[in-house]
Amino acid sequence: MVKAIINEFAENTYILSENKQAYIIDPGSNYQAMHDYIEEHNLEVLGVLLTHGHYDHICGLNDLLEAFDAPIYIHELERDFLFDPSLNLSNFMASRFKIKDKHRVQAIDDTHSFNLGDDVITVIVTPGHTRGGLSFYYKAMLFTGDALFKENIGRTDLPTGDQTVLEASIKKIYATFPDNTVVYPGHGPFTTLAHEKNFNPFIRAT
Repeated sequence: MVKAIINEFAENTYILSENKQAYIIDPGSNYQAMHDYIEEHNLEVLGVLLTHGHYDHICGLNDLLEAFDAPIYIHELERDFLFDPSLNLSNFMASRFKIKDKHRVQAIDDTHSFNLGDDVITVIVTPGHTRGGLSFYYKAMLFTGDALFKENIGRTDLPTGDQTVLEASIKKIYATFPDNTVVYPGHGPFTTLAHEKNFNPFIRAT
């Protein structure tokens, strides 16, 4: 099951659950909605998966860590974002974000995967929006963070962004997964790779 929660900055949090176990992807500002859903469905949180380290995708982390004993998974090149407001962009916010429980953070790459129910969450390295961007594939669904949106791709003018690297990540996504893959982005509505093949000008241009 996939539960989508919309946060401030129109950022999407996703809760993937099977057999009363769950992973949370990109916990944003709407902590209460996340907490209520987990409690209502009596879910065990196995971990938090981060597509990248920007504030809008991680600002619910400290609240989650107080409520649930779960590890946080992020790419090694993105780990510093959790401790550096200038990288996670919270230096532009009213309060600067730094993660409290450093020991919970575990670095991952595309050699890692996570069991959930009878299926596996696969890790795909998709940098470009940031230097250590990740996507996660589960049951014909691809959670792309800020790499790929409906009819758009992520911006690359923020710290560690790189347009050429992001275009390579988009090519990798399209070469790896079938057209019927449902894309759940970090912002905006879901889409499919088939739709993006026909209507995303950035995919057509790469």
